[in-house]
Amino acid sequence: MKKIVSLLLVSCFLMLFLPTTLAGDNEITYVTLGNTGMEVLEEAAKEFEKETGIKVNFESWSYSDAYSKILTLAEGGNMPDAMYGFSSWTVQFKEAGYTVALDNLISEKLYNDFTEGARKVCSVDGELWSMPSYMSIRSVLINQKAFDEINAKAPTTWMELLDYAPALYEGQTCPYAYTLVAGHPKNTVDCFLPILWAYGSDVLTEDQKAVAFNSKEGVAALQMYVDLAKYSVPDYGEATINETQSNFTTQTAAAYFHNAQGLAALRDAGEDYSWATILQPLAGPGGEAYSYGVMDVDLVFKTGKEDKAAKWLEFWHQAKYQGKVIDKAGWVPNQASHFEEMPIFTDESNLLVAPFAKMNTNIKFKPSITCWEEIQKILADHITKAVFEQMTAEEAFAEAEKQCNAVLAAQ
Repeated sequence: MKKIVSLLLVSCFLMLFLPTTLAGDNEITYVTLGNTGMEVLEEAAKEFEKETGIKVNFESWSYSDAYSKILTLAEGGNMPDAMYGFSSWTVQFKEAGYTVALDNLISEKLYNDFTEGARKVCSVDGELWSMPSYMSIRSVLINQKAFDEINAKAPTTWMELLDYAPALYEGQTCPYAYTLVAGHPKNTVDCFLPILWAYGSDVLTEDQKAVAFNSKEGVAALQMYVDLAKYSVPDYGEATINETQSNFTTQTAAAYFHNAQGLAALRDAGEDYSWATILQPLAGPGGEAYSYGVMDVDLVFKTGKEDKAAKWLEFWHQAKYQGKVIDKAGWVPNQASHFEEMPIFTDESNLLVAPFAKMNTNIKFKPSITCWEEIQKILADHITKAVFEQMTAEEAFAEAEKQCNAVLAAQ
């Protein structure tokens, strides 16, 4: 009898404390961020289990903690089977040996369904190492009432926006002309990159072995950012992209750079957002203008359940599931079938998505390199120093160039 009780106690202990990945061969864990798509994910998982017998368990992590959390779990060999993340992780996680290539795990039909540009962002040496998921295309949004108030047409260049800024500042409709970030590493760089590209510069050289931003054009782009900050909501030192979105949707700022998520929230709450206009990408001095793409991806980790995880992702990447989440959030699909099966993405009356879908032809992404987090932080730190006038634009980029090149040389 004592032996039986002992065995039962051991069994209970194992059930409580063994990793969940060992709970069952027909169960996998998928991580989403910020609860994104959870309701639709659960709907899809029920159908997936009916068809395949594979149960999908979900976890939701915060965006801010996700990077450090997955690194900790990966080092301990306790990764989820698949997760939603960012394209900038693709090379790093591949080089670290955490993830697997997907070419032979997904169907040729799905592979070809992804746009060429999306596949390129997610590929390393010609192999697909992450799966294109949500894509946020970003541009400048303006409060049309604030611009009408000063008899200004919608700007088509960054220079025009800066020219309007003094008149917009302390206006009747909005007390500030613009809202931006100077502090938070990712959000600062996200807000600055479209200006850098429009001015004819870039973060890295084509071979990605050195920085390219410390040029005459790059310094001019940083000076534009510094000048815009003078007419911006003064919270930029502490702000994240969420604060800039709030500054715009509460009509505190007349313009900002992001996607239509904030407007989608107003729409869903039944509030008026007719005062907002989404602009096509603003041009720089030489006429260059680029859409800014933020590519979110799905990753499959080396857990022994790669086939099942990839099968789940292929099921999830149907328009009837993932397309719903993309439309609700105001994002843009990466798959041709989503456009074909959901005409809402190209419907001109879909004011929160159609303008961004038009920007898909001339799009740029941030670099996908193993040391991007370090490069991004150095760049953001020096952009911030220039905005707060601790350094001139020339001094900031000269120092950032030295530090970034040292990081690149150490790779």
